[in-house]
Amino acid sequence: MTTTMTAPLTPEGSKYRLPSEPGVLEITPEMASDWLSYRNHPKNRTMSKAITAKYQKDMEQGRWPLTPEGLFFDTEGYIISGQHRLKALANTTLTLPFWVFPNESRDIFDVVDQGYKRSAGQILGVPNATLVGGAARYLAALPDRDRWTMPRFNRVTIPEIVGTVRAWPEVTRYSTDVMNVRLRTYIPGAPHLAILAQVARTEHAGKIPEWVKGLTSGANLADTDARVHLRNRFLVAHAQLGGNKNRDLVYSLIAKAWNAYALDKPVNILAHRTTEPLARVVQSPIDQESEAA
Repeated sequence: MTTTMTAPLTPEGSKYRLPSEPGVLEITPEMASDWLSYRNHPKNRTMSKAITAKYQKDMEQGRWPLTPEGLFFDTEGYIISGQHRLKALANTTLTLPFWVFPNESRDIFDVVDQGYKRSAGQILGVPNATLVGGAARYLAALPDRDRWTMPRFNRVTIPEIVGTVRAWPEVTRYSTDVMNVRLRTYIPGAPHLAILAQVARTEHAGKIPEWVKGLTSGANLADTDARVHLRNRFLVAHAQLGGNKNRDLVYSLIAKAWNAYALDKPVNILAHRTTEPLARVVQSPIDQESEAA
């Protein structure tokens, strides 16, 4: 539903009324700017430019759906929760719907929006959600990679992750397979799943089941099989390969092993030097889209 604005103009100076009861309002940049100017309580936490920038980007790229997480105002018309969202909207040219909750007790300030943020895994609601969300983060970061790294990896937002999962249903299709491989080989699940999601859109997709089977069991594989080298690399050195500092190395090792397997190329040594570009999945649709752009 959409509510109307009938409450008195408070605080003094604000040109835009608050609703008299909770409801959905279409908020314009002018309204957002006005409410920030006249309704932002002096005891609200310091505004974060980084958070505002993330929210603004999500809004401008169409990743800001209406949710029950609304804008809260106290009984005097001052903001309890919502300043970063309002600032982000004020910086755009968009009009977006928000739930607005007026006349809330100021006492809720200590508990609203003060705890842990909901993770992408909690929002996705799919099997192996944490793994799926991690793979989506890789997929979202890949188009912006430079020569050696994925520079946006830690700046990918939760709405971006959710949108990527919707655009890449393959990450849910292979999540259980990747999880089983992870349990038996220590091969990290998120980059592996991101790679298989790309593979699923290539002519080599039919090789995924045997790839997974060989990695899981390790049985009856030739010494030059890429799966042997990938298994051994992580079974032996998984502790050293863990952590964010080796993210690009891990991704590249898995991608290189897959490429060799998909193209039936023997492998004698599986390695990736820090001076090499980030390995790209053969026939990856991400690379094709980037080149087309």
